[in-house]
Amino acid sequence: MTGLRATLAAARAVAGFQLARLCTPARLGLAALGMLFPAVVLLAIRRSTTGPLERSFGAVVLYALVPEAVCMLGLLMTMCPAVADELERGTWVHVATRPGGRRALVLGTFIAAVTWTTAVGLGAVLLAVLAGGMTDPWGLIAMFAALVVLSCVGRAALFALPAVVLPSRALVASVGVAVVVEYLAGFLPAVINQATVSLRLRSLLVHWMGWRQRMPPQLRLIVDPQPVWVQCAAVVVLAIVFLTVAIMILERRQFPPSEEG
Repeated sequence: MTGLRATLAAARAVAGFQLARLCTPARLGLAALGMLFPAVVLLAIRRSTTGPLERSFGAVVLYALVPEAVCMLGLLMTMCPAVADELERGTWVHVATRPGGRRALVLGTFIAAVTWTTAVGLGAVLLAVLAGGMTDPWGLIAMFAALVVLSCVGRAALFALPAVVLPSRALVASVGVAVVVEYLAGFLPAVINQATVSLRLRSLLVHWMGWRQRMPPQLRLIVDPQPVWVQCAAVVVLAIVFLTVAIMILERRQFPPSEEG
């Protein structure tokens, strides 16, 4: 228990440090752009139509813009450099020699990435729903808030793997993982898509919007009929598995001095 408490305390310290590093004018400017972009898109769509924005169409656009695009970009910016930053600054040796340092680095960066990206995603949802002028806005905000949290938790853990396996190419590797695993495998009507976050998010959207009974049989193959708690639990389990594997890999990795310089 003492070791666990020490690791959690170190992870909190890493998370605080990482969040402080994200609060720079440049990063805050990017966060503001991430919040405003979906609202601008929905406002432009609303202005181009003669009547109010249709709720189902607005939900599809908002899902593509926030839980998928904004959250994905935010996590690529915050989770991918977890190990690469330590190597570039020459501080990896201090992380590696501290008891629990590697675990704390992964967990702390994960916490910071989820916290930062969730805040940006929630702000984007709030502004976009209000700009879209859709019916039952607070219901949509609550639904997409849950989708944003699940997207950040699952995909931050997923991006921890390329961050520790290929730290110098983590961004490129993470984009490849997102395309191949989340978007290609996630749309395959096979067992492999059960291990993707995208299937869970898509299934929750369909369930909460009440679309399943109206979907063509072919499209029902790319959603999961299990109840909400199963979808949420699946994301949590996937996150735990991804983080555990990432920590196990990093605990055994040794980086040559050339990577630390």
